[in-house]
Amino acid sequence: MKLLENILLAFCVATLAIGVHQLYYYEVQEVYWILSLSVFLFLVYTYIRSKNSDKEKEENENSTPKNNNTKKQYSNKESSNYMPPKKKRKKRQ
Repeated sequence: MKLLENILLAFCVATLAIGVHQLYYYEVQEVYWILSLSVFLFLVYTYIRSKNSDKEKEENENSTPKNNNTKKQYSNKESSNYMPPKKKRKKRQ
C-alpha cells in the first residue's frame, strides 16, 4: 500500500467511527455530513487504489520478458487444483 492510500483509509475509518458515535447523541440530519465525508473518502480511496494497481500491472507486464516457448505447467502450487506431475516408470526389459 502506498502512503496516500493508508492515510485515506485511516481518515475514512475515523470519520465513520465519529459519525456512528455522534448518531447516538444527535439525529441523522445533523450527522449526515460526517457520514457523507466517510463515504466520499472511501470512494476516493478505492479510485486511487485501482489506479495504482493498474499502474503496477502495466509495469510488471513491461518489465517481464515475453517468452512463449517456456510455459510452466504448474505455476501456482498453492491453488486447490494443483496436481504434482506423475513420475514416469522405467520399462523393464
